Amino acid sequence: MKNKETISTWQMILLFQAFITGSSIINIQGPFIGIAENGAWISLLLANAIGFFILALVLWLYEKYPDLSYIQYTKLLLGKGGAYLFGIALALLLFQITANITHGMGQFFSTSMMKQTPLYIFHFLILFVAALTVKAGIEVMARMFHGILYLILFIISFIILLNLTHFHPEYLLPVLPMGWKPILHGAYIGFGFPYMDIMYFAMILPYLKHNMDKPFKRWMYLGLFINGIVLAITIVASIMILGPMVLTEKFPIFQIARIIQIGEIIQRVESVFGMALIIASFMKITMMLFIINEVVTQLFDIQDKRVMVFPNTLLVYLLSLTMYHNEIELGESGLIMETILAFFLAFLPLLIVAIRGFFVKENRGRN
Repeated sequence: MKNKETISTWQMILLFQAFITGSSIINIQGPFIGIAENGAWISLLLANAIGFFILALVLWLYEKYPDLSYIQYTKLLLGKGGAYLFGIALALLLFQITANITHGMGQFFSTSMMKQTPLYIFHFLILFVAALTVKAGIEVMARMFHGILYLILFIISFIILLNLTHFHPEYLLPVLPMGWKPILHGAYIGFGFPYMDIMYFAMILPYLKHNMDKPFKRWMYLGLFINGIVLAITIVASIMILGPMVLTEKFPIFQIARIIQIGEIIQRVESVFGMALIIASFMKITMMLFIINEVVTQLFDIQDKRVMVFPNTLLVYLLSLTMYHNEIELGESGLIMETILAFFLAFLPLLIVAIRGFFVKENRGRN
């Protein structure tokens, strides 16, 4: 089945960068530093290396079946039974992850900025706008996120650069205060988030225009490499600026923004960070909702894809309000359960499909 909408190579690469960098550039520092301390940046780079293997599987399957998404070539390789098994598992995982991201965004605002506003207000507004964007289509998303990604990167760079006078390189030592075990633990967490997200992006790749240029794969690998470097820089900057205090912060970048003060002109720019958080979370949630919609409609052969956008969004909304009673439960879900679920419900099925695809010689390429 061919998709009517298409996006260019550069738009696809930027969409990929927005997807894996989006909310992670805001949320990744706290959990990684809490686990691996000064070695958190090494954990991130190790997780990034694992991401290259996941991306290689996704791109190999896409090259073999360029007109098909993960669900579609799973149907082709494993039949409808296998596709239903793996597709339903993936859909459940995506619903859970999207609800997690939504709840995390709401928790940030209710604990840091707008403490009197109920969570359901934040959740409803961002999910409603995200659903409208999904309904507008992949082309609108690609054009919109093109500029938004640059804005987020600019805001984060702005916050770090304005803190150059607060850098203390000595805070980076010792690099391995507790040995390699916490480093590997951090890499394990990074496998579940953000680098397992690469596999979910396989649902979007068929929207690439037919005139795919040869360097596309190299640009995707370069995008993943840049993602690792950018996230590692934010972790290193957080440690050098906040020192031992960084271990107690869930959002170190937010605290870094709060301490900025240049005379009477530039100070307390955490509201700018709050804007970056909204934008980054909006991009990630929108793309997750789009992928959920693709999985559900392709799995059950629903022709009108837009009809399922709001029911899927409603389910995410309800899950985001009912799955967790407090921030601790959300943290436990992210640090303990997400990697386990991602491995068994997403990575293992992807590996099985890739192995099956390796033994199937027929190539369903574009004509």
